[in-house]
Amino acid sequence: MKKQINILIVEDELIIANDIKISLEKFGYNIVDIVRTGESAIQIVEKTNLDLVLVDIMLEGKLDGIDITDTIQQRYNIPVIYITAYSNHRRINKAKLTAPYGYITKPFEDKELYYSIEMALHKSQLDKALKDAKNKIEKLHSVAINLATCESRKSIFKETENALKNIFSISDCVFYRRENDRLVLQTKEPLGIFKAKYNIAEGIVGKAFSSDEMCIYSQRNEFAAIEPDWKNIKSAIGYRIGDEDIFLAVSTNKDAFDVEFAEILNILFQHTNEALKRIEYENLLKKKAVIDPLTNVYNRLYYTQAINYEVKLAKRYNYEIGFIVIDINDLKKINDEYGHKMGDKAIKFIADLLISQARETDNVIRSGGDEFLIMLPQTGIEAEIVETRLRKKIIDSNKKSKLPFPVNFAIGSTFWNIDKNKSVEEIVEEADNKMYIDKRDSAKSR
Repeated sequence: MKKQINILIVEDELIIANDIKISLEKFGYNIVDIVRTGESAIQIVEKTNLDLVLVDIMLEGKLDGIDITDTIQQRYNIPVIYITAYSNHRRINKAKLTAPYGYITKPFEDKELYYSIEMALHKSQLDKALKDAKNKIEKLHSVAINLATCESRKSIFKETENALKNIFSISDCVFYRRENDRLVLQTKEPLGIFKAKYNIAEGIVGKAFSSDEMCIYSQRNEFAAIEPDWKNIKSAIGYRIGDEDIFLAVSTNKDAFDVEFAEILNILFQHTNEALKRIEYENLLKKKAVIDPLTNVYNRLYYTQAINYEVKLAKRYNYEIGFIVIDINDLKKINDEYGHKMGDKAIKFIADLLISQARETDNVIRSGGDEFLIMLPQTGIEAEIVETRLRKKIIDSNKKSKLPFPVNFAIGSTFWNIDKNKSVEEIVEEADNKMYIDKRDSAKSR
């Protein structure tokens, strides 16, 4: 249904004003009121939702049409059309300064007035849309600055969600992320209609994931077949951000997301994507700084950063930390006889074995050239069980190995807790001493 257009007529000649009212009502416009003075016009504008004002330049009272037009347009952003019997250059030039949306001289035909009103309303819509777009872009500048300072994916999406709500008035939206062959919900469900998981090509989120452009649906029949459970949803929009993340928003109104809206929204997502890429790159650099490139396990730097945190947790929740020290036997002999490339393969062989036996919460660390350390949170005397399992595993692994030589290690374990009244360094040294005893005993038996 077409929106009702509310018009105020400001004309001090009531016969002319009533004729205009009758003419405009034939075209379906709603005439809110007829007033004779500028002062009365301002009062009506202040308390009424108007779409357009028709103003005679010559009015009763202290304010003429030109005096009130600038106030109406600047303060209330309502388009004004002048209707006047005067058309000299001086008055036209003065009227132009108020930037009216039309200027009609009396007498005029009904159609002429109708066309002028339609053009004025159309231009007003364009101006408001342009002003709204400019306002959104200015706000996006601040969002872009905030995104550039975010330190995690979570904070990036929180900033993006705030922008969607405050700038675009979108609240019914979620983000998905690709996890293998599924698209998994990453945020809350504002309407309770979004699935926790989609197949990679399922639903609007699947369509968006496979497309390089925004997927905009303006009516329910456009997406009913792929989202049959969305009974009350009339519009939807989906967009892939980067390679893995997908934005999805819905509305209970038809035509909620038009192309112009999507173009400005795309600016936000470009900033979001850049922030995500920055975080990913920073995390990669951080990971490279603490990952041993040969074995892909943590290095000594990581251990020095992580141990204090683990000790704080252990003290807070009163649990132990197990430590296992491993040293590869005869690595120098392997390097001398087979070359350093084979020596590197031997180191990698042991690292892979340790990783295969470690829990997700354990930390395997290459602490030296041929030395490894395993830190086992929430593990006490059980560290000895892990040590025994590793001794058995190296025997089995050597049987299956394609290396031209067996690889063995010396090993020692212990654990720390707050009741031992020893520092972590002292506990690790105990494990190290046990390892050297094992290495000595092993050398004697060979």
